[in-house]
Amino acid sequence: MTIMTKFFNRITMLVAGSVFIMGTVGAQVAFGPVTGDAKKGMQLYYDYGCYGCHGYNGIGRQNLANDVSGIMFNETVFLTYLRAREDQNPLFPTQSMPNYAAASLSDNDAKNIYAYIRTFRDEPPEVEDIPALKAILDAAENN
Repeated sequence: MTIMTKFFNRITMLVAGSVFIMGTVGAQVAFGPVTGDAKKGMQLYYDYGCYGCHGYNGIGRQNLANDVSGIMFNETVFLTYLRAREDQNPLFPTQSMPNYAAASLSDNDAKNIYAYIRTFRDEPPEVEDIPALKAILDAAENN
């Protein structure tokens, strides 16, 4: 495969993915089924260092909790995103996520990571349930 063909394929995948993701913004969309094993995915999430950017619960520099990321729409989109950049790291200067060719992360392992990520929920407690924070906020209002 020539360099131009690879480049064209990458651009095509990026444009198609962008159109798909933009088409789902603001729309109520049902996310695809999960076929991976979340328990196995948890260990892989840590082994591959995903927590470094996505946090231990999907809240980090790049949030994944609560299905906020377009790449979490379904397993196919997730795998396409991981594989589309397999020979470039990263594709754009604004991206810092490493690439994951099938040789370094099998489809099965990627689906397990996907399953684990889909379990993430960002459900912080109410302020009233955190006495120290409530006291600080109340004191600030009274000053």
